[in-house]
Amino acid sequence: MEIIPAIDISDGKCVRLFQGRKGTETIYYEDPLDALEYWKEIGAERLHFIDLDGAWGSNKNKQILREMIQDTERRMKVQVGGGIRTIEEAEELVDLGVDRVILGTMAIKTPEKIKILSKKIGSEHVVVALDYKNGRVATHGWTKQTNKDPFSFGKKIGEYGAGFILFSAIESDGAFTGPDFINIKKMVNSIDIPILAAGGIRNEEDLEKLHQIGVHGAVIGKAFYEKKIDPLIVKKSKYKNKRI
Repeated sequence: MEIIPAIDISDGKCVRLFQGRKGTETIYYEDPLDALEYWKEIGAERLHFIDLDGAWGSNKNKQILREMIQDTERRMKVQVGGGIRTIEEAEELVDLGVDRVILGTMAIKTPEKIKILSKKIGSEHVVVALDYKNGRVATHGWTKQTNKDPFSFGKKIGEYGAGFILFSAIESDGAFTGPDFINIKKMVNSIDIPILAAGGIRNEEDLEKLHQIGVHGAVIGKAFYEKKIDPLIVKKSKYKNKRI
């Protein structure tokens, strides 16, 4: 199982939200490049970059995100999401060195573009984010609710050729209430493509349960930054990142 530290960016800072709500940002690094340097020193093999302002419709973090991608110098793999609205933007990120692009709103609104992009860059480089609340998928940085059921739509995502699903319960995000194990297990058992789980992870016991459920990876933010989980766990052989 991959253990993937998250660096979420808002107003040029490394932050975490509470239940995905804009305006609840807790700042952990004034400069996201410092967060990146920290994880490089720890020895993380993969990082998760999310441009929160991009998800909300702004491009204010575009330059810092580009610097972060280039700073990895392909020494570690990165997956990037937030505000990717066109196939061309996704291709540009891959050209910069991004290993996986994370599609949210674009994939939900125009799922046929998943198929186009997967053929262009390879399905192993395409992640579709299913952020859900009250049993329905949300878009536009969790600010808009759709009528889409995450499980039935998840099956379509696999059919369209995406390589991974990033499955996140919005109510659990940053709340230290634990992952939504019941629905994560349901999703793992519903589709054939690998699941990356995010939201609510509190401790190593949560990771062990996710591991047993069969998720491919766990994205962790707040629990690392508030020292709930030892960051050196990214190097444990039990959870050693798979090279995919």
